[in-house]
Amino acid sequence: MRKLTLSLLLAFSLTAHAEQNKLDLEEQSVLGHQEIVTLFPGEIKTNARIDTGAATNSMYAIDTKVFEENGEKQIRFKFVDHEDNEHEITRPLIDTVTVTQASGEQTRYVVEMGLCVGDYYEETRFTLADRSNMTFPILVGRNFLENSLLVSSAEKMIASPECEVKLAKKDPEELPVVQH
Repeated sequence: MRKLTLSLLLAFSLTAHAEQNKLDLEEQSVLGHQEIVTLFPGEIKTNARIDTGAATNSMYAIDTKVFEENGEKQIRFKFVDHEDNEHEITRPLIDTVTVTQASGEQTRYVVEMGLCVGDYYEETRFTLADRSNMTFPILVGRNFLENSLLVSSAEKMIASPECEVKLAKKDPEELPVVQH
């Protein structure tokens, strides 16, 4: 009798846990493997590849120039969107990293930008890279996805960027404040 009671308690516990996991999954945003995203500052809408295999975000940047302003390193670059429009952006230089790929190692600059995918907004880091040979100007990696986003490899373009964002008024270069 004791074994039966323990077995029933264990079965109930596992069933309750599975149901809670299912509810948790239903509450999370699901993205396709390709989405339209919005970058901030600038409210730039562009296509992106959502890649769970990539550790970090990457964006198509050309004409990068590092300079110092008020004792802080800045980087000015041109972001090239999916329609080949160039957007000049200046951001604080956060870091430089070495990225290892099949083609070899490459040193990249790192900046922080606001990113909206579906209804999820986060200030996140991007490596700057020449993505002229890539289909998508933005690669969204696990550093953005890990907090609460799921990706369906069977879907694409299912989550329009609809973050409610209010730009800070004192400095147009500041990242926006998100209102939920």
